[in-house]
Amino acid sequence: MKFWLVMSKDLSAPLLRTARLLDLVPYLNSNQGISIKDLATDFGVSTAQINSDLTTLWMCGLPGYTPLELMDLEFESGFVTIRNAPTLSKPRNISFDEGLAIMLGLELLQQQIPTDREDLHTEIEVLKDKFSNQFGVPRAVTVSHAIDPSIISPVMHAINTSRDVEITYHSLYSDEISVRTVLPLATFVEGGNNYLRAFCRRVEAIRIFRLDRIVSLSLIDAGPDGAEVPKSFIETDEIESDKILYTIKIKRLTRDVIERFNLSHLLQDNPKTRELTIELSSFSGEWIKRAVLATGSDVELLSPSELRNEVANRAQLLIKRYT
Repeated sequence: MKFWLVMSKDLSAPLLRTARLLDLVPYLNSNQGISIKDLATDFGVSTAQINSDLTTLWMCGLPGYTPLELMDLEFESGFVTIRNAPTLSKPRNISFDEGLAIMLGLELLQQQIPTDREDLHTEIEVLKDKFSNQFGVPRAVTVSHAIDPSIISPVMHAINTSRDVEITYHSLYSDEISVRTVLPLATFVEGGNNYLRAFCRRVEAIRIFRLDRIVSLSLIDAGPDGAEVPKSFIETDEIESDKILYTIKIKRLTRDVIERFNLSHLLQDNPKTRELTIELSSFSGEWIKRAVLATGSDVELLSPSELRNEVANRAQLLIKRYT
């Protein structure tokens, strides 16, 4: 008996066990006299776990919790019989919150299905009606992606008609707002965000823009005839079209420096106290300057010289503000 008690403590995760206990009651009610061995096989657990679960159920019932309200459960003979459990004999119901989550999931799924798949849209609408009627979940559940309709509508029109648009875009890399003329090619969703793939006339290359960072957008005349979109391109929402090679001296290899410049590979061969000089690359000069300044005295930018001078000037301005 002592051995069984020790083993039963490490048999199942609490949430999984709770779900199994809720499923056991209607299952036993429909399978009176089932053996413990068969019951364990059906639920995919050990007989020791089933014995532990049955012991727990034996102490469950309606409020009052006297012998009159507790479930009458018998399993000492190796076969399980359950009586006096009419309230718990029905399968689990879906709560309002669970129904709302399912309704939101159906809404998101429906938004990703092409409009020409009327069969799928119809089936989803039927499911929505059933959930709304059965669980009292509001039928009009909407999901907002924080995208202005005045942005997405002309974007889709521009894609369908191959027209250029002028956008005012907020870039997080440079924390600047720029005006660009682009030819929208396609939209897609990744990581919960909506993106626009477009050919930027400014740099003559493909760029990726987050739709929620487009401040304003307006349709303009089609681009010049014969303007081609190159087959090979760099997908980024930064203005620079080429990689920038830069050299830094790491004076202190802190965790912040490692994560900021993606230098985890240096940890195995270099102690944190040793100075390192390495060459890296980035698509954004602005990002390089901000990254170096953010590390304080742990990193020194050696090249290119123009970026080094700009970092020095910014550092001087920051010092003057404090003095």
